[in-house]
Amino acid sequence: MGDADAARSLLSAAAVRERAHEMLAAGLRGELEHFTVDMESLSVAAQVVSELIRVNYPDLNVPFHARWRHFVLGARDLWAERAGQTAWASPAAKARAEFDLAITSVLLDAGAGASWHYLDAATEQVVSRSEGLAVASLRMFEAGAFSSDPSDPLRVDAERLTHLRHEEIADGFQSLVGNRLVGVEGRAELLASLGNAVAANPKVFAREDSARPGGLYDHLASLAEDGRLPAPRILTALLEHLGAIWPSRLALGRRAATTASTAA
Repeated sequence: MGDADAARSLLSAAAVRERAHEMLAAGLRGELEHFTVDMESLSVAAQVVSELIRVNYPDLNVPFHARWRHFVLGARDLWAERAGQTAWASPAAKARAEFDLAITSVLLDAGAGASWHYLDAATEQVVSRSEGLAVASLRMFEAGAFSSDPSDPLRVDAERLTHLRHEEIADGFQSLVGNRLVGVEGRAELLASLGNAVAANPKVFAREDSARPGGLYDHLASLAEDGRLPAPRILTALLEHLGAIWPSRLALGRRAATTASTAA
């Protein structure tokens, strides 16, 4: 197997399972440096988790842990409100915008610092950590901060990402003296890397007159069969087409070594 094929084999859900089993086996043999595996405690841990779930969700209707939940403040779904006010050209146009928003927002979600917070003017609520970062990125998206086309603000395109200054992110996230958001420069660099990766792969990301992260929607839709898209194909596409944006990655067969195991 050549390096390129070896690299591609790592970009799969199967690689996650294979290496997870390898790590478990090593743990059971006592070969891990920082962890031990005590299978006799598994039932106790399961009981604790079960009880906690039933306390917080008595109906057992546990919501997904997803970026979209961070766009909800109180009883208000901020993205649903904006999407409902927008005249979309098609369902696909809305989906591309949602891909744009989700990908960009997730990449902006790193440690904010213990003291940072965000005041959302529309709801008059103060939020911090991942919730605050999500709302701040949503508000920047709504304002067209990631779009190079003023007439089409609800989009993210490669041209804008590669020219986005860290001062603009600082302003959008209300990073001021006494309320500093840590790592602003790194966030700008990561978005620039996203823009470069998107621009360099028009086959996947180019749509209409520009390249945008939301083009991934159309690519994934093309992989569906009979209206169904297996989750492993989604993971593979993400790793293959967005893995290169992460800094300081090793490469194998000219592919960034962001493996499925790392992503998991």
